[in-house]
Amino acid sequence: MSDKETQAKNLFEEGKLAFNKGEYSASITKLGEACQLLDEVNGCLAPANGDAYFLYGEALLQFAIQQNTVLGQSAQASATAVEEQQEIEKEEQVESSNPLFQLGAMPDFTTKAEVAEESDDNDDEEEEGQDSADDDFEAAWDILDVARVIFEKGEDKNSQLKLADVHLCLGDVSLETEKFNEALTDYEKAIEIKQSVLEDDNRELAEAHYKYALALEFSSDKADQALPELQKAVAVLKKRIETLEVGNGKGKGKEVADLDTKAQDEITDIKSLIPDMELKIEELSNRQATEKEAEALLKAMLGIGKGSKAKEISDATPVNDLSTLVKRKVKAIVTEEDSKDKKQKLE
Repeated sequence: MSDKETQAKNLFEEGKLAFNKGEYSASITKLGEACQLLDEVNGCLAPANGDAYFLYGEALLQFAIQQNTVLGQSAQASATAVEEQQEIEKEEQVESSNPLFQLGAMPDFTTKAEVAEESDDNDDEEEEGQDSADDDFEAAWDILDVARVIFEKGEDKNSQLKLADVHLCLGDVSLETEKFNEALTDYEKAIEIKQSVLEDDNRELAEAHYKYALALEFSSDKADQALPELQKAVAVLKKRIETLEVGNGKGKGKEVADLDTKAQDEITDIKSLIPDMELKIEELSNRQATEKEAEALLKAMLGIGKGSKAKEISDATPVNDLSTLVKRKVKAIVTEEDSKDKKQKLE
């Protein structure tokens, strides 16, 4: 093994360790250097470089998510501060109308121009931060796409599974950047590959169906397909429990207590996850029913559809809140903490 190969291997291991610790910035530096060395040793797009590029792309994605979360929290904090300042100003206006408070009040020497300037500065900082976050996601996409090209060359099961995982990560990039329709293609490909090489009770399938459902839920024209995908995810998990309880064909009706510790832990883990997913299914089902009802009512009001001319709607007719038709951003549904928690349980 040459010096460059040894150095690349060491950098990869160091980058992997940093990634596992959640130290994504350090991981990016190590893995980026490792990929450069591997390209020099093996040539660009060599199969031996696949793992390094894939992990490099994952690190970039997690770093982008991390930075985007901080940016979101900062924007929320700024909004909260503005609201608090407005409340203080209202209270001061009330107090100033009472002569008893006028002598003790501390004057505010900040001019309106200065307040406006400070607000503009904050807006500029937030815009710059958002541009930086977009660049981070774009970098993650570019590197993951290189990994995709590499793994597409392999026809063995291991290469195909890695290719499916790359497609999942590419879908995650699109999901995080709210390009929901673009995420669908990668999630569909990941599911297609995993179904072709994995058993129907593999938890990786449940994860893929769940992510696909999220993208569908917020897509422009396939939102009604999200519910079946969530149900498929739950079905996979229940099938996994059944497989574990049966003991891989060693006998039916085995009690959980008779299973080994690893199987017991996995069953407990899955059973704690299923109620959350079933609640998600119920909420989505109810929301879709409400949206369809509102859509039907709206069409009736506009005179669209069969028999609509014969139907009259008076002012007394109750009208549903059409705001449910406005799709909420995915981050309002799945927080980063919730998303990570579900991913850990599904894996």
